[in-house]
Amino acid sequence: MEEAVSTDQKHALIKSQPCFKVLTDNEISELSELFIDKPFKAGEVVVTEGEIVDSVYLIVSGTAEVQHAWVDNGKIKIDKLADLGPGQAIGLSASGLFSLSGLRTATVIAKTDMQLLRMNVTLFNGFVLSHSNVSKALHAAASIDDEF
Repeated sequence: MEEAVSTDQKHALIKSQPCFKVLTDNEISELSELFIDKPFKAGEVVVTEGEIVDSVYLIVSGTAEVQHAWVDNGKIKIDKLADLGPGQAIGLSASGLFSLSGLRTATVIAKTDMQLLRMNVTLFNGFVLSHSNVSKALHAAASIDDEF
């Protein structure tokens, strides 16, 4: 079984995300309480393209592959979009939530055993709504974000 992620590790991972750079230390502490440890075994699907975005993840350890499926002449094709590793996020962009439609835009599969931090999107929305400075900063960042 994976070791629990320490409070210091959670804080460091949160601070490393561009969308959370505006947070105060107190806000980071509060936000870190919303993340729970979530292990995945190699080969497990972390998120599936087309499903509702119900959570976001921060990668503590391990690697994953991001894939996008599409149809070409009646055949399903799968493109590898990226590899993700420690310090990176699943479902977050520099401005906050990645998907504007509310649906996952890619499938993420664990390439190795992984330790992730998972946060429920509803809890995140509540956090943003209760901190007006965070909400304003995320909206400002969204207007200039072109990042994957």
